Amino acid sequence: MNPASLLQEKNTTASAGWLAQLELGFAQNNSCAPVSRTQIKHSRHIGPLRVQRPFYPEGNLAHVYILHPPGGVVGGDQLQITLEVANKAQVLCTTPGSGKFYLSAGEWAFLQQSFRIKAGASLEWLPQENILFAGARLRVRTRIELEDDAVFIGWDISCLGRPASHERFDHGGFDSRLSFYHNQQLLLVENQRVLDKKTLSAAAGLRGHPIQATLLAFPCSEDHLESVREYLIKNGASKRLGVTLIDGLLVVRGLGNNGESLRQKLTEIWHILRPKLLGRSALQPRIWAT
Repeated sequence: MNPASLLQEKNTTASAGWLAQLELGFAQNNSCAPVSRTQIKHSRHIGPLRVQRPFYPEGNLAHVYILHPPGGVVGGDQLQITLEVANKAQVLCTTPGSGKFYLSAGEWAFLQQSFRIKAGASLEWLPQENILFAGARLRVRTRIELEDDAVFIGWDISCLGRPASHERFDHGGFDSRLSFYHNQQLLLVENQRVLDKKTLSAAAGLRGHPIQATLLAFPCSEDHLESVREYLIKNGASKRLGVTLIDGLLVVRGLGNNGESLRQKLTEIWHILRPKLLGRSALQPRIWAT
């Protein structure tokens, strides 16, 4: 999606509200002793999106926490996150808590995410889930672009309603599109639209499950595919999670009733894939334990 069409879409869906933008550029700093480190070389923000200083529990790979201090989003608000990872830089991004999208009086909230990973670099995008309260209206656009041998592992988890409070997402709207490119070639487009309560129980919809999740990993092979399949079968998770391989892109899709349980399964898959793709054992961000 080009900037002009994106701006037009934002103007037609979120005419009033709070604008928050965060742009981060990461690069490898080879002058750091005794080892090189990935550092934030460019940072720009508008409104209530912030980033803490990077942590380095794994040497040169940067752990970064993205913060949204207001803690919630309402109709008309716009959140835009842009990450660019330069050659050989390695980054893991997460969030300290769930994103919360509240009841809208009619306006759509808009979440735009754009990730560009250069050759030889890696990005792990592991945010906690987005929770849509009943009556929320959220439009999400995510674009992921990789060059050459760049590595990406990331997930997206959306909870429609609040199952723990017996709140069903029987009114509101959710419109999500994810696009994944490698060397400017489109490998995957994922669209999800929940515009009425029929979609919640439809066979081609959520089948009665309020929580949906997608994990993407690249570049992958049949070996990665079989490793994840073996995990799903061994742990009895194959009924609600499925995995496919599309032109080197591994796609795991899942449905569930418990967000913590579904995220734990994705985390275990990350534990399987990370050593194969990055040559590192999985080290969970400390913020997840708080």
